[in-house]
Amino acid sequence: MQFKLNALGAVFGLALSAILGAAPSAAAQDFPTKPITILVGYNPGDNMDVMTRHLSELVEKKLGQPINIVNKPGVAGAVSLGVLAQAAPDGYTLASVVDTPLSRMLTMRKMDYTQEDFAPVMQFSSGVTGVVVKADSPWQTFEEFIADAKANPGKITYATSGAGSTMHVAMQYVGKEAGLDWTHVPYPGARDTLAAVLGGHVNAAVGSTQWVEDVRAGNMRLLAVISDTRMPAFPDVPTLPELGYDFDAHAVSVIVAPAGTPEPIIAKLDDAFHGAMETPEFGETLTKLIAAKEYRGHTELTAYLKKVKENFAGIIADLGIPTELNK
Repeated sequence: MQFKLNALGAVFGLALSAILGAAPSAAAQDFPTKPITILVGYNPGDNMDVMTRHLSELVEKKLGQPINIVNKPGVAGAVSLGVLAQAAPDGYTLASVVDTPLSRMLTMRKMDYTQEDFAPVMQFSSGVTGVVVKADSPWQTFEEFIADAKANPGKITYATSGAGSTMHVAMQYVGKEAGLDWTHVPYPGARDTLAAVLGGHVNAAVGSTQWVEDVRAGNMRLLAVISDTRMPAFPDVPTLPELGYDFDAHAVSVIVAPAGTPEPIIAKLDDAFHGAMETPEFGETLTKLIAAKEYRGHTELTAYLKKVKENFAGIIADLGIPTELNK
């Protein structure tokens, strides 16, 4: 009798294991069976919001389910990641952010999450950041802006979309190299920084290409781009390295999921978003926003984010920039 019970138990155990082992695969195969939510870490109308909404419309057609966009702006995208880190790892809650709060910012600030709390899905774009001032300001060049800051310690202010962001560190780097004393003013999003400049509340804004239309319309002046190459749309504007500041803030736009999301679901999302970003329609959106189409899949993006974090930690250490982590 004991042998029979043991045998029955073994058979039952194998059957249960087979059922449980097949469950994630079956769930991934059926995924998605309900709407997906994407948390956008920036304000409505910001470049990332516009790109994500258009990309999501195209992905809906591929996955056959609605995608709901929920804006969670703040701290250069970190607020949305804090929410995502608490979400169920089932593929139904994602976030769209630039890589800064997933990499560089983690070397500067104490966050509610770590890099290991996320499963990167894919990268769909890249871009550069720039330093802009109001068109009627006295600064025609970045050199003039720096000279004024040096001549008037503590009086020049600049805005970014978050303390610890790449833009913030870039300006800290310039300030240290040039021996400046200027003031950083963080705002929730890119449009807020531009409004602050246009309203005369700060002297300059540092951010992604959200400023393009204002520069083209003659409302703002682009003084420099924080990249290793000039922008084709503004070929006369120098890069920071050209001006003597060896700093590159190549920002990439990514989709991420909570850690623990099954690999087959990550792969399915990666495939759907990659297919959508390759469409001519999305290419037109990138062109309008002066953003570049650049793809990294799940595996490559995971490795890339780790490398960016490590490299940025080295930059911070070399510059001796104080952070919340070394106080």
